[in-house]
Amino acid sequence: MASTSSSPHKFFAQLAGHWSGSSKLWLEPDKLADDAPMLGSLQLVLEGRFALFLYQASIQGEAQHGMFTFGFNTATNHYEASWVDSFHTNDGIMFCTGSEIENGFQVLGSYPDPTGGPDWGWRTAVQLLDADTLLISAENILPEGQAVKATEAKLTRRK
Repeated sequence: MASTSSSPHKFFAQLAGHWSGSSKLWLEPDKLADDAPMLGSLQLVLEGRFALFLYQASIQGEAQHGMFTFGFNTATNHYEASWVDSFHTNDGIMFCTGSEIENGFQVLGSYPDPTGGPDWGWRTAVQLLDADTLLISAENILPEGQAVKATEAKLTRRK
């Protein structure tokens, strides 16, 4: 797949459509907590400058919904994103920035520790593995700096 650096907005256009697959969740390092079906729809907004991914899945039998908005800021040459969901962002919006990776991009944000400790980091990677396979994965970044797998959605384009 071509690099996204020459045209991130064309990359976003490749992601548009309806997706389905599975969503995995890790609540502890190396211990899979759940693997559930996931449905999502990715649409381009504002003439393709931004993408909006709306999705639904479940976590341990409870419905979960989320919204992931992202774009490429041509003034700063960084990807930017916001993330809200019914599971871990509570009433807050997680703001993220990042850069290109192979077949996509990654962004880094943070969220407060509900027990009052230091904030935790959250790194999300979006990769188009082929024309019909989308991988959205995330890692928790512990306050000490260690990255541990948190979520992985492997999705196939619905025709």
